[in-house]
Amino acid sequence: MRTQALGGRPRQPRGGVPFMLLLAVLVSPAALAQGASRGARLFAQRCGTCHSVGEGDRVGPDLHGVLERRDEAWLTRFLESPGALIDAGDPVATALLKQFNGIRMPDQPLSEEERAGLYTFFRECTAKGKGSCKPSPTQKPGTDATPEEVALGRRLFEGTEALAQGGPSCLGCHDVRGTGVAGGGTLGPNLTFTFARHGDRGLTPLLAKLDTPLMRELYAKAPLTEEEQYALKAYLADASRDGSRPRKDRDFFFLGVVGLLAALGFIGLVWGPRGTDPRAH
Repeated sequence: MRTQALGGRPRQPRGGVPFMLLLAVLVSPAALAQGASRGARLFAQRCGTCHSVGEGDRVGPDLHGVLERRDEAWLTRFLESPGALIDAGDPVATALLKQFNGIRMPDQPLSEEERAGLYTFFRECTAKGKGSCKPSPTQKPGTDATPEEVALGRRLFEGTEALAQGGPSCLGCHDVRGTGVAGGGTLGPNLTFTFARHGDRGLTPLLAKLDTPLMRELYAKAPLTEEEQYALKAYLADASRDGSRPRKDRDFFFLGVVGLLAALGFIGLVWGPRGTDPRAH
């Protein structure tokens, strides 16, 4: 039988409301942090090529404070179909099109959860101030790399540019199509198609952890920086673009032949004159 307080209002069970409030306090920050983290990854993967958050305009506008400048409902409509707003004569969308040289942003078919994470990321970055939310470069797809980033990855792989923490180059254990005069090492697998096999999502954590037994030994005290991880990912993504099979490892055979000929020539120089000297008979 339900008891009632004075005035006829039902009495709430003791401790019920405080428990729910406590649960909300405990869960909400974690949920917000998780949403912001998802938003940061999504921004790096889908938006970071054309936009920044607090670092100035790029192909499109700087999105720092975007939810202070724009209504969330308008931003959602714009993300779903920028072209529809432009064609409908929306003044803000039309002004952005003019400001950024007539470049139309492609439609972004995001789920409600993805949009919520992205908006949480924008709000957190705005609250922290400009320059506080530069996404990790490792979260950007390797296929979006610039030629300069690919070239850096090749230099790091081959060892012509030293790793920041002093770790060894990849070439000592691995090969990739077209590296070096004699190719790379054979202690580890050929990495020409590793990006094609693992994809961006699989390769990113592999470069971050380097958790095979040999890799742990080599890089435990010399981990790759985020910039190095991305450059190597970009280089491997570029190497995977050519789907033809890599050439066979003939370089070592050629070097062996050259070495053999050099050895025979040396032996001829040493022993040849003795064989033709009349005094030797």
